[in-house]
Amino acid sequence: MKKLALFSLLVAFSLLSMAQENQTEKMTRKERRALQKQEQAERTAELSKLLEVAIDEQQWVLEANVLQNKRGASVNVNSNLNFIAVEGDEAFVQLGSSTGMGQNGVGGVSVRGRVSKYEVKKNDKKGTYFITVYITSALGSFDIRLDSNASGQIANASVQGNTSRRVQYRGILLPVSMSNVYKGTPII
Repeated sequence: MKKLALFSLLVAFSLLSMAQENQTEKMTRKERRALQKQEQAERTAELSKLLEVAIDEQQWVLEANVLQNKRGASVNVNSNLNFIAVEGDEAFVQLGSSTGMGQNGVGGVSVRGRVSKYEVKKNDKKGTYFITVYITSALGSFDIRLDSNASGQIANASVQGNTSRRVQYRGILLPVSMSNVYKGTPII
């Protein structure tokens, strides 16, 4: 009985998808583009709402695609290993490399700390965010300044520690639930 019900659901779903394919085939190129733009706008609006909630609840991750030093030299990196995460009162900053092994297990440095200050400024007119996070950890204190567009698809963060060294993370800002990062062993 269960197999029959599952089979009928599968057939109904395939018929429905075939009907949608036939409908899109009959559309003109202009209509297909308009439909794609509308779907993209809906996805962006949904992502913007999710990101706004994540920022308010301090549950977000910046997955970096590019790292840049204070002199402007940049390098493309793996976003699963290079990130900044804020989960409530705890923050995690990681630099990693898939080519080597470091003390954190992913070829770099991982720092876990407590958020001592968290401040969000939102530009309602443009829909952009500016987030300031201060972290205290075993390695000292870190100052993180992050700016992002409304959907989080363009995000930049500057991380500066006790020294004059500064690293910039460029990537995408996501809620923790949508992120796919690998946390190495932090310095305690």
